[in-house]
Amino acid sequence: MNSLEMVAENLETADTARPGDLQEQDLALIEKVREQIRKGEKVGCTGCRYCMPCPKGVDIPGIFRCYNAMYTDGKKDARFHFAQTVGLTRKPAFATQCVGCGKCESHCPQSIPIREKLKEADRALRPLPYKIGIDVARRFMTRK
Repeated sequence: MNSLEMVAENLETADTARPGDLQEQDLALIEKVREQIRKGEKVGCTGCRYCMPCPKGVDIPGIFRCYNAMYTDGKKDARFHFAQTVGLTRKPAFATQCVGCGKCESHCPQSIPIREKLKEADRALRPLPYKIGIDVARRFMTRK
């Protein structure tokens, strides 16, 4: 919503909508939209954070958000965001810090194979040039 008019319209719709109002074509359109969203989704993480805190400091939802963004927003933007939110934080939160304890998976309501998907996400988000770049930036930013 970008304006008060949109808020008012949404409130009116919510107030007047009733179960069964959607027609078959409405439901079909919703399903098409869901399929399109799923195409760009590599990990079905909702960001609920039940997997957190990771004992080793891995930012599981942050990594998955950036990994999914690679396929919806583009690799360059997703990797830049990854570097900012995971790689250049005071304490790094890389997937490579995972020791495979499985604590996260036991708490995930989506039953995501987190340990496997973290490795996959790390390979996609941090190819060699990005690993080097983030490492150099970290050294520059954290030196005293």
